[in-house]
Parts: sequence; C-alpha cells; structure tokens
Amino acid sequence: MQDKDLQLLLSIPEFRQFLFEAIQLAGIWEPANGHDSRDLALFEGRRSLGLDLLQLADRGQPMALRTPEALATLNAIILTALNPPSKPKETKRADRYDDIPD
Repeated sequence: MQDKDLQLLLSIPEFRQFLFEAIQLAGIWEPANGHDSRDLALFEGRRSLGLDLLQLADRGQPMALRTPEALATLNAIILTALNPPSKPKETKRADRYDDIPD
C-alpha cells in the first residue's frame, strides 16, 4: 500500500474504529505473560501483529507526525473510539394511508 492509500483509510472514522478493535484484540496494552512458553509466544505474536498494524497505519500520517511508536495514529484511534461518529438518523417512512383522514 502507498502512503496516500493509508492516508485515505485513516480519514475514515470506521477504519479507525476497526483499528482500535484490532489492537484491543491483539493485546498491545497488556504485557504478555503466561506459565507456558507456548502461551507466551502466542501472546507476543498477537501483540507484534497489533503493533505492526499500528505502524502500517501510521504511514498515513504526515511525515512530521510519524514516530516509531505511532503516537499520532494511536491518538486518532483512541479519540475515535471515545467519540464515535454519529450515525445518520433514520427518517420515519411515510405510511401510504397518512393522507387519508380518520
């Protein structure tokens, strides 16, 4: 993907919500711990993939905002999660008998 494609994706609130869910599932906020080394490897692999997704999305930021930690992208993702875009209100469908008096 090119940077301009990632910039377009980052401008879409639903994509930022998707990224928030993905990094939540990846467990990047929690340290990986487990009694079994296989569990630890699994958790670290998930965290690594979540961080890779975050780094990939960070390429959509202007060059001045890019950091190794993808802080600007992480900020945008968290702000979208805290303030989700409002959904368009559904308009009441007119009943075909509305114009007939009771």
